[in-house]
Amino acid sequence: MAHYAPQQPLATPTAQEFGFPYTPYAIQEQLMQELFQVLERGQVGIFESPTGTGKSLTLTCSSLTWLARHEELVRSEMLASIRGLEQELAKLEQEDEQAKDWLESQGKSRLQREELRKLQHLQELLDQQEQQLVELRQRAKIHKKQRRQQPAKKEDLEKDLEPNSDSDSDAEHQTADGPQESTEDRYRPVQIFFCSRTHSQLTQIVAELRKTPHGQSVRCISLGSRQQLCGNPQVRALKQVGLMNERCLEMATNKAQPNPSKKSRLSAGANSRCPFKAASLVESLRDLALSEPLDIEELASEGAACGACSYYASRSALEQAQLILLPYQLLLQKSARSQLGINLRGSIVIVDEAHNLLDSLAQLHGAEINRQQLERTRVEISGYKEQFQKRLSTKNLLKINQLIFIVRRLLKILDHGGPNNSRMLRTYELTAEGDFFNIDLCELLDFCARTRFARKVQGHAAKMQREPQPSENQPPTSSARSLILQRLACEQKQKEQSKQVKRKLEEIADKEEEPPKKTIVEVTPSPIRPLLAFLETLTSNGEDGRILLDPQAGTLKYLLLDPAEQFADIVGEARAIVIAGGTMQPTQELKEQLFASCQDRLVEHFYSHVVPDDAVLPFVVSHGPKGAPLCFKFTQRASPEMLQELSMVLQNLCQVVPGGVVCFLPSYEYLDKVYQHLEQCGTLENIGRKKSVFREVSGSAEQLLEKYALAIKASGSGGALLLSVVGGKLSEGLNFADDLGRAVLVVGLPYPNRQSPELQQRMRHLDERLGPGSGNEFYENLCIKAVNQCIGRAVRHIRDYACVYLLDERFANARIRRKLPEWISRHIVEAGTGRGGFGAVQARTAKFFKSRS
Repeated sequence: MAHYAPQQPLATPTAQEFGFPYTPYAIQEQLMQELFQVLERGQVGIFESPTGTGKSLTLTCSSLTWLARHEELVRSEMLASIRGLEQELAKLEQEDEQAKDWLESQGKSRLQREELRKLQHLQELLDQQEQQLVELRQRAKIHKKQRRQQPAKKEDLEKDLEPNSDSDSDAEHQTADGPQESTEDRYRPVQIFFCSRTHSQLTQIVAELRKTPHGQSVRCISLGSRQQLCGNPQVRALKQVGLMNERCLEMATNKAQPNPSKKSRLSAGANSRCPFKAASLVESLRDLALSEPLDIEELASEGAACGACSYYASRSALEQAQLILLPYQLLLQKSARSQLGINLRGSIVIVDEAHNLLDSLAQLHGAEINRQQLERTRVEISGYKEQFQKRLSTKNLLKINQLIFIVRRLLKILDHGGPNNSRMLRTYELTAEGDFFNIDLCELLDFCARTRFARKVQGHAAKMQREPQPSENQPPTSSARSLILQRLACEQKQKEQSKQVKRKLEEIADKEEEPPKKTIVEVTPSPIRPLLAFLETLTSNGEDGRILLDPQAGTLKYLLLDPAEQFADIVGEARAIVIAGGTMQPTQELKEQLFASCQDRLVEHFYSHVVPDDAVLPFVVSHGPKGAPLCFKFTQRASPEMLQELSMVLQNLCQVVPGGVVCFLPSYEYLDKVYQHLEQCGTLENIGRKKSVFREVSGSAEQLLEKYALAIKASGSGGALLLSVVGGKLSEGLNFADDLGRAVLVVGLPYPNRQSPELQQRMRHLDERLGPGSGNEFYENLCIKAVNQCIGRAVRHIRDYACVYLLDERFANARIRRKLPEWISRHIVEAGTGRGGFGAVQARTAKFFKSRS
């Protein structure tokens, strides 16, 4: 792919030149200009802008402004260079006519002619690309009109669905799911990859983008999985991503019927090709998606409206898009990037909501497999081998035997590990103990990917399940099928036993007679892919991770300890990287673990909040109303004294804080103890006279939030108290703006369980790699990041205001305070016994809200 890098630097625009749809605040102006400079200089920038400061919109406006100016500079500089070379060559030709030494004169002009040819070729490719984009927008307008006028002709769909083979012979290898590398010479522009944690956050980016001038011209595409984008009812009915992927790939390679009936043409049968993947429809949807910004839900709706596959349309649009919106996992995993055809070379990478980037990397590159999955995998692979071994070559049969051998050795390790013998192993230690160290796992995984082995085994196992039971008119069941059916029957029996109580309750509750229902066979994802994912982790550097062997739980789990290698490709290929979030501090471990190799490119920018200084009143409450020191360590927090002090704090603050009060507790277990104590001592009843009381439970939080909001908005209401958990669904990504969160309480320092084998191994690894004390620093940072997320739930816009209460004497420690958000730490009021105690806290709180009433 051709690319042009301009030599002239871009000047930083003024705040009014970024296309920001509102009058920007001072910190928004500063962020846009400093981000522009990071992109221009090709740096790695860490940006912290508090939640509620319009961070995502400023990132979008700044990056798109840089991209537009960069593209203008490329065109102008390329034309200027071509004109300059043409003039220089004309001058050299005149000198050649008068030169005595012809060879010497020709040598002078050869380099200029070569450079001119390269630039002219680049100019041709750039002109060709621009012409294609003009034609694309014209087609999109036409398709948009025609789509509502008449549906696509069935004959056209049938032409697009060309037959393909699904044979299991060794001579054939399945077509890769990812797009093939294009051999066509074309111009490659700079692209912006903007990723966030969830699709809902990316949807907000599209909504904000439409408010800007950039929304009229930028080619934006949203990438997602089949779960979000697939429009085929058969595939969507499977619910689980693994099963959806398997079914989609199966339909993509099924043979087309030579003379399909009317019924089969109108519906996608069990063995039919997918009509949503018709090339003409996918291209039409691709053109539409590139002509106007669509979020993930709108893209799926457009696909359903025109009968086209939104999943493949978004992938087809990837090459020509300028702004690509995608969730974490599609960017951070090399396999996902490869499958989608994402090329980061020379591109801009923006990671929003990046406060848990390290955790996301560890989670995405971890793998776990259990005994049940291994046993089922052994049965399915053995059954497949028995069925097709006469059609398999010796080489491929060897690979299948190697897989079966590895599965058996892993099962043996789990069975002989002892019930309480949990251990940490390096990858090479596991392969040595399993006696498969001499098997080339990279070659084995390549065989599985190249031949679509996982899908073939899954398809064969499903086929065995669908076959009718043997009778006097049918041959006996094959041993392969018997093995699979026995394993499935065993699994089904275990599921039935676990659900026995639930079924009995349902039978008692439902006494009315119901018509007989068809038995629905529960389909589970194939365990082949988890096995291959686990084996892939064994090919990584032995020092980058560990295997947690837990015989009692029957699991093997790979833990990524050093994420640098997994992020190295992104750092090496991208032109610039932006890591942004509302609570990025402390950033030391992020810099040490991901960017140690590019410290010279690294810059950090931290911004204050947009709210006035007097809009937030934070307290460190080190003593309770009775004067006892507040220390909510694990060994002390459940004591009668601490529970009594906490109940009095809640009761007293609910008397003076209007609207909503959100209290974050260290765990669900402790929340239950606090709630039980509030009930027993009568405090819950006292608070209930002033505010409605709600508590978070593990699971969905939508209904709870709705009831909480209604209680606050009810006329004559004194507000509500919401008891929630640090790290729960209410502590991240939710908006407690205005009356929903006039006060936020954080009870204690929510340190994770230090006895966890995974945490201990991670801390030990950091001590070895970064020096003594690094593990403890990581441990403390996990806690403070969780606290910072809770604090950020309250103040969400410039006119908002709230109080923050940090209930624990340890918050007074200078080291802890330095790690809090700067807009909180600089205003903290310490309320110790020598400074008026808790009475002063309550008095200042009442004064704070009275001044705003």
